This record gives sequence, C-alpha cells and structure tokens, in this order.
Amino acid sequence: MDNKKREILIKILSVCISIAVLAAVVLGIVMVSRFIYNKSFKSDNKSKATPSDVEIEVTEDETEYKTTVTTTEEETTEEKTTEETTEETTEETEEDAGDDKTAPVILVLNGAPQIKQWDSFDIHKYIGYADDWDRTPDFEVDGEVDTSTIGTYPLKITITDESGNETKADMNVKVVSEIAPGKTRDTIDFDEFIRLYKNSSTELGIDVSRWQGDIDFNKVKAAGCEFVIMRVGGYDDGSVYVDSQYYKNLKNAKAAGLKIGIYYHAEERSVEEVKQNVAWLMGVLDGEKLDYPIAYDWEDFANFESYKINLHDINDIYQTFYDEVTAAGYDAMLYSSKNYLMCLWTNKNKTPVWLAHYIDRTDYTGDYIMWQKDCKGRIDGISGDVDLNVMYLDR
Repeated sequence: MDNKKREILIKILSVCISIAVLAAVVLGIVMVSRFIYNKSFKSDNKSKATPSDVEIEVTEDETEYKTTVTTTEEETTEEKTTEETTEETTEETEEDAGDDKTAPVILVLNGAPQIKQWDSFDIHKYIGYADDWDRTPDFEVDGEVDTSTIGTYPLKITITDESGNETKADMNVKVVSEIAPGKTRDTIDFDEFIRLYKNSSTELGIDVSRWQGDIDFNKVKAAGCEFVIMRVGGYDDGSVYVDSQYYKNLKNAKAAGLKIGIYYHAEERSVEEVKQNVAWLMGVLDGEKLDYPIAYDWEDFANFESYKINLHDINDIYQTFYDEVTAAGYDAMLYSSKNYLMCLWTNKNKTPVWLAHYIDRTDYTGDYIMWQKDCKGRIDGISGDVDLNVMYLDR
C-alpha cells in the first residue's frame, strides 16, 4: 500500500472513531437528563401529597396494604408491605384500631369444666372471646391437661390484641371418671306465670321451635297464652334452613287465634351474608302477616373467636339485618341475654330489644320491649319445657 492510500484510510478511521465517541457522549447526556428529570418529578409529586390524599386499602389476608397518593396532575400508586409503610401512613381508616386502649372481652368462660377421662379436651368449647378491633387476638394458655389421668389441671389464659392490651383468666379443668349432673331449674306453670306478670300493659306468650315437637295450640290458647314467637329457621354452618315445624306451627297457631312473631337463628360472618339471607327469609315468609317483630338471634358466643370478626363487625351485621328487614316492610328486633347486651351489643340506633334474663325481677337497665323470663315453663298443649315471655305494651 502506498503512502497516499494509507493516509486516506487513516483519515476515514479517525472520522468513524470521532462519530462513535460523539454518539456515546450524546446518549450519556440524554440518559443522565432523563434520570434527573424523573427523580425531580417524583420528588415534587410526593411533596404535594397531604394527609387527606392518602387512602389505605386492606387486602384480604391483611398482610399488605396499598397506599395511593393522589395529586392534581397525576395519580401514582405504590405497593409496600405493612412493615415498610407503618411509619409512613398518615391517615387512619375506620377499620383501624388507632390508639386502642380497650382489652379483649371474655364472652363465655367455664372456669371449672369437667372432662371425662380419656376424652379429648378443646379449650375453645369452654371459652369465647372477642376484641373491639382485632379480629384474631392472640390466645395463649399456660398449663396442660392430661385426660388420661384423673385430677385437676390449672390453666392460665392470656388474650392479647394487636395493640398489646391483655385480658387474663383462670380455668381449672377437672378430669373425672364420670360427669356430675348439673343443677336443674325449677319449672313454672303458665297459670303461675299469669298471676305474677299479667296486667293491663302486658301480654304473655311463649317461643317455640322444633324442639317442642307437635303442639296443640288450641290448648295453649285456652291456658291463657296470648302470643307465640316461632323459629322460622336460620343460618347454620354456611347454609340456610327452615325449621321443620315452622309451617305447621304457623298454620295451627294462627288457626287458634294466637298473635304471631318469628325469630331467626343467626350465624353470619359478614353484612353480605346477612343481605343474602334476609332475601331468602323474605321468600320463606312470602308476605305472611306478623303481629310481632322478627327477632335476630345470634348465640354462638362460646365459639365466637372462630368467626374471625370483631365487636364492630357483629354490630354492623345486626344493624344490616334490621335495615334489610324493615326495608322489606317488617318490624325487627334484637334478641339477646343481659350479659351480651352489656358487653357485646351496642345497638347504637336503639332498635327494639327482646331481653333474655332468667330471674324473677330483671335488673337490666337498658331499653327492651319483651322479656324472656324463663326457659322452664310448662303449659297445657306442649310436652316438656317452653320459654315464657312478657311483652310490654307501653314501651
């Protein structure tokens, strides 16, 4: 190759190298500029967010939540774990415990249960508890029960909510060779019930279900009974059912001239279940005229923790039932014992209450329109025990 050609080739290579270097410099400048711009844009958006702009959405498993920051220019969303965002959360939701100082409440406690030797022991059959916010409070037991050996086994129970509030209880489990019979209540005849509680401002009646079997309502009416509240059915283990005696009881009680009401056995875990079940209930009633409100009867308190709901949830569930029933054209009321009316039900909208308190004179100070006085009533027309009720006409 002569010198002239070599010079030309060198010039061409030099030009190519210069172009490549220039392109690399330009590309670098572009990338750095974009990085700086994006960082500045995100920083500016975050600085514009206010506490009222932050919404918290709890996921189903409650292990993560989504923080959404809204601005007037653009909406950006970031997902973080609860641990990462605890300090950054600036707004408390309705379902948040906030500055919770209330300890879990014990709904049911058998302090000295008897267990037959060799039977299995499940502590949750003898205690029920709930928290105002925490749906799954921590449950710890100090001690063990050996059902193979007769004796008394002391247990120390601690229930702790997510805010660290504690409730403690003691249980002495007795492993025995034979279960001792419990105390029995005295029965009360309906004529004695009339003598004690009938006046110008009361009506006296009974409530029944399939457990009373076949009922002669003509004899019930002749004995002085004025009304009957019957179980229509309810919701049990995830499905609805109609009480096997409901249609017969309804027909025969009306034919005997008794006033009629119904109660609904409830075990809902959510307002959605209640809405579905009230729709089913209205189908069962099919426009049937009732003289008394439809009672909501939720009683599975010895197993309450298994529902994984809190005290706010259960009260919302009842209020939804009340709202749905009244919207369908019927009256509704809450059935519960004195204990749960005081420690569980808030009844913030002051709906009618059917109080259960098995005592001669109740000392419950809340409002109620009907009182279930006893579960050991006896009346002609029914074989066995029946619940006795006083309806107050002036309340």
